[in-house]
Amino acid sequence: MFYSALWSDRVTKKKWMLAAMNLVSELRGYKDKESLDRLRAEIDIERNRYKKLEEKFKKYEIDCDNKRIQSFDSAQGWVDVSIKSSKSDEKSPSPPKSTKKGRSGNKKFDVLWRRIVDSIYTFMDNFTEEPEVQNDNEEGDPLTVKQLKANITRFSSDLKPYIDTIKGIQQLLAWKTPSYTLLMFMIYLIAIWHGCFVSVILFCLVIRMIVSYLNHLGFQIKFNFFQPLEEQKQKEESSTGLTDKFSLVIQVARKVQNGLGAAADGLEKIQSLLTWKTPVTRKLFMMLFICFIMSLTASIENYSYIMGIFLGIKIFIINYFYNRYPRLKRRYDSSYKTWQQLPTKEECEQKMVKSEINKYLLSETETTSEESASETSTKTQKIKDTDTEFCQLFSLPNSECPVTGWQGGKRCSLVNKEKSVLSGLKNGKLYLTRSFLCFERTKTPSKKNIVIPLADITEMSKAKPYAILPGSGMSIEIKLVGGKVFTFGAIVYRDEAYDSLIQAGIDQALPWATGVSLRQNISPTSSLRRRSSAKTNNFTWAADYTDAD
Repeated sequence: MFYSALWSDRVTKKKWMLAAMNLVSELRGYKDKESLDRLRAEIDIERNRYKKLEEKFKKYEIDCDNKRIQSFDSAQGWVDVSIKSSKSDEKSPSPPKSTKKGRSGNKKFDVLWRRIVDSIYTFMDNFTEEPEVQNDNEEGDPLTVKQLKANITRFSSDLKPYIDTIKGIQQLLAWKTPSYTLLMFMIYLIAIWHGCFVSVILFCLVIRMIVSYLNHLGFQIKFNFFQPLEEQKQKEESSTGLTDKFSLVIQVARKVQNGLGAAADGLEKIQSLLTWKTPVTRKLFMMLFICFIMSLTASIENYSYIMGIFLGIKIFIINYFYNRYPRLKRRYDSSYKTWQQLPTKEECEQKMVKSEINKYLLSETETTSEESASETSTKTQKIKDTDTEFCQLFSLPNSECPVTGWQGGKRCSLVNKEKSVLSGLKNGKLYLTRSFLCFERTKTPSKKNIVIPLADITEMSKAKPYAILPGSGMSIEIKLVGGKVFTFGAIVYRDEAYDSLIQAGIDQALPWATGVSLRQNISPTSSLRRRSSAKTNNFTWAADYTDAD
C-alpha cells in the first residue's frame, strides 16, 4: 500500500510539471504574437508618416516652382522669392495666373538652366584632389619560370607583325621585287610632285584599317603593303638535349649583349654629336643653319618638293648601290663616314687620356735609342707582347714601354705612414718608362693603379718608413709638386732601382736628378705641365690619388 501511494504521488507530480510546461509555452506564444502585432502596427505607422512627408515634399516642390515661374520679370531677370518669410507670403497679393504656354516655356528654360549649372559643377569637381592610393604590389608579380616563358611568347608573337613590316620595307628598298619597288618609287615621286604625300599616307592607313576590319568580321584577307618574302623555315627537332638548350641560352644571351652594346654605342654617338665633342657637330650646325636660311627665303612648297625628291632618290637608288657595293659606300657615303667618325663615351675618354698623357711625354735621348737598336729581333718580339699589355693597362703609347731592367716590374708595397703596418701596405709592381713611373695594383684598368709623371717629381730619396724594418728600410720616397709624398717599400735591390731612377732623370735633365733647382733649370723637358680637369677610369694620376681603400 505504501509503495503504491508513493508511486501515485510521483505520477501526479509529473503530470503537474507537464501541464505547467505546456502553460509556459502557450504564454510565450501569446507574447510572441503580441510583439509581432506591435511591430506590424509600428511599421504601418511609419509607412503612413513617410507617405505624408513625401506628399508634403512634392507639394513644396510644386509651390517653389510656381513661385519661381511667377516671380520671373523680363526686365529684371530672376527674382528669388524662396527667402521670403511665410508672413510676407500671406500678406502679398497673389500674382496673376500665367497661361499654359508661358508656364511650359519657363519650365523648359528652368530645366535647361539647371542642366547648365549641374554640368558646370560636375566639371569643377574634376579639379578636386584625390587621396593617393597606396599600391601594395609595386614590385609586381613574383618571378616564375612559367610566367616568364609565357610573357616571352606573348611578346614575340605581338612583335612579329612589326618585325615583318620592317623586313618588308628593307626588302622593298633592296629591290628584292624590282617591279613592286619601281611602282612604289613612281607613286612616291608623283605624290611629292603634286604635294599630296601626306594624303597618300593617310589613304594607305585607311586601307589598312579597312582590311583589318574585314579580317575582324571573318574574311581571310592577307594583304600588306610591306609583306616580307617567305623564308624557308628549318624543321625544329621535337626533342632537344641539355647541351642544345644550354647553347641556345648562350646564343640568346650573346645576342642580347651585342644588341645592348650596339644600342649603347649609338646613343653615346648621338650624345657626343649633340654635345660638341666632335668636329662633325660643326658640319651639322652649318647644314642646319643653311637649311634654316633656305626655309626663310624659299617657299615651303618648293622647299618640301626639293627635300622630298632628294630623299626619294637617296633612299630608293643611292642607298641600293651603297648596300650592294660596300667599297663604294665606304668611300662616298658621307652619312656613313660621319656616323663612323662619331666617338663613343669610351673613345672620348681614351682620346682625352691620350691628349693628357702627351703633355708629359719626354723626348727620346741618344742612349735609349742606341740601346733599343742593339736588341735582337727575337727579344724585341717577346718584349713587344708584354709591352703591349702594359701600355693597354695604363693607356700609354707604345713608345712608353718599360726601360731596360724594368720589364716585368719590381715588386714593392705602397706605404701609408698614417695607418698601421698591416693596413698601410698596398702590394704591387713598379714600372719605369721614359716619361712615367707606374705602380700596378691590379691586372685590369682601375683607379687603384697610379701613374707618376717624372716631370712632376721634385725630390727623390732613400727612406725607412718604419723603425722596425731591418737595414736601411728598402724604401724609396718620392715628393711631387704640391707636397704629396709617395713611399714605395719592400723593394728588393733598392739601391739598384734608386740608381736607375736617378739615371733616367739625368738622361732627361730633370731637376730632381741633376741637382739643379727649378728656378735655375730652363730645359724644356723639365718644365712642369699643368693637367686639365679631365678624369679617367683606367688609372689615377699621382696628384689625384687618395688612399680610400
